[in-house]
Amino acid sequence: MHSFLVLPILLLALVSATLGQQWVNPHFDAHRIDYRDLGYPQQNLIPADNSPITALLSHSNGFVYGATSGKTQSYLFFYNRYINKVRPLGKIGNAKAVHHCLLEGDDGVIYIGTGLNMFAPVKLTQDFPVEYEAVEKQLWKDIVRPYEGFEGGHIYKYNPKTGDVQRYRSEDATPLEDLGIPVPGETIYAVTMNPSRTMLYGITYPNAHLFSLNLVSGESKDLGEILRKRVFGGPVRHWRTVPRALVFRYESIYTSGNNGIIIKVDPETGEITKTNMRLPGEYWEGLKSMDYPVVEAFVSCGADQTLYAGTSDGHVVRISDKDELTVLGKPRIQRRIRGMAMGLDKRLYVVTGEIGKSAKLHTYDLTGSRGFTELGVIAVDRSPYYQKRAYNVDAIAVGPDGTVFVGESDRRAKLFLYTPPLMNLLEIFKEGYNPTNPVVERMRDSTPGLIKESL
Repeated sequence: MHSFLVLPILLLALVSATLGQQWVNPHFDAHRIDYRDLGYPQQNLIPADNSPITALLSHSNGFVYGATSGKTQSYLFFYNRYINKVRPLGKIGNAKAVHHCLLEGDDGVIYIGTGLNMFAPVKLTQDFPVEYEAVEKQLWKDIVRPYEGFEGGHIYKYNPKTGDVQRYRSEDATPLEDLGIPVPGETIYAVTMNPSRTMLYGITYPNAHLFSLNLVSGESKDLGEILRKRVFGGPVRHWRTVPRALVFRYESIYTSGNNGIIIKVDPETGEITKTNMRLPGEYWEGLKSMDYPVVEAFVSCGADQTLYAGTSDGHVVRISDKDELTVLGKPRIQRRIRGMAMGLDKRLYVVTGEIGKSAKLHTYDLTGSRGFTELGVIAVDRSPYYQKRAYNVDAIAVGPDGTVFVGESDRRAKLFLYTPPLMNLLEIFKEGYNPTNPVVERMRDSTPGLIKESL
C-alpha cells in the first residue's frame, strides 16, 4: 500500500521542482536574492490584505524599518539583521497607509506620515457630459471622491530605543506620539527634512499641498498647492501627476511641478520658482491628453549636492550643482521608476515596472564606466521549498552593509534582500574613494573582521 503512495509523491516533487525553474533569473547570481515573511504565522504575521510594503527606511542603528498600506490598517515593522528576520512593530494608529513617508530624525526617532490607501479600488463613473478634456476631469473627480469626509493624514513619532524591545502581536498598537494633522482632508504622500533635522516638509495627495512641520515647536503650516493640473493617467498607467518625492537642497525644496518642470519652493513662504529643467517623457502634445511626467524618487549624492531622480515615464536623470539636467537613460521600455536608492558600491539601485508587470532591478554605475546594468526580475527560487516573483514594488532601501532591500506591494507582500558582490564594495577604494566618507564608516562598523581589513 505504501508503494502506491510513494510514486505519486515523488512525481509531485519532481513536477514542483521543474516548475520552480521558471523563477530562475538568468541575469545575475540567483543565490544573491532571497525574501523574508513579515512576521511569524499564527503569531504576529502582518495580515495579507494589509501587508503591501510602501515605505522603507535604512536607519543609523543598522536596522531597516518599513511600513505597509492595506484595506483596513497600516503596520510598522523592522528587519533585524542579528536574527535575519522581520519583526512587526504593531498597528500605526488608525491609518490605512504610509506612502514613502518614513524619515529618521534627531536622536534616531522615526517620523511617519499616514493617509488613505492609494491602492484601494476606485469606482469610476461611466456616464458623464461630453466636453473638452471630459475624461481626464471625470477621472480626477472619481479619484478625489474617497477623500470626502477624510480627517487627514497624521505625522507620528516612533522611538526605536523604547519601541523595538517590546513584543507585538497582530492586534497590538505601535507606541507612537501623535504630532497632528498638517493638512486636513489630505494624505501625506512624500516627506523630507532640512539638514539640521528641525523641520519636516511634505507633499499631500490628492491636491498636492506643500506643508511644513517644526519638529521643535510642533507648529505646522500649509504652504499651499504646488500644481495647477492634477491628472489621473487611467487604469492602465496607474500613476497620478502629483510628485512622489521632494528634497531639501540649497535652502529650497526641489520637486516636479506643472508640465514636468522642476521647481524650487521657498520653505518659509511657499513661493514657487520655475527652473529651466524639464523631465523627459511623454507630454500632452503626443498623447492628446493632459498627462505629464513627475518625479518618483530623489537620491542625493555627495557634498556637491548632485541629485539623481527617477520619473513616472521610467527615465533616470541627473541634476548638477548648477541646476543642469542630464538624461542618463531609460533602463526599461515600461514606464515608472518604482524606487531608487544609493548603494555602498557607488551604484544607483533602480526598480522599474508598471503595476501588474514583473518588477526588475537595475544598477547605474556612478563612476561612469558601465552605465546601466540589468539585474533582472526580482525573483527567488528555492524550489521545491519556496519560490516567489515580485510583480509590484513600491519601496527600496540600502542597509549599512550594502544589502539592498526591496519592498513588495502585492497582497501577500515579502521583503526581498539582494546582496551585491563583495568586489563591487571593494572597487570604491581602488578608485581613491575617501575612506572617511560617512557611508564607508557605516560599512566599516557593520562588516566582519576579514572585510574590515580591506576597508
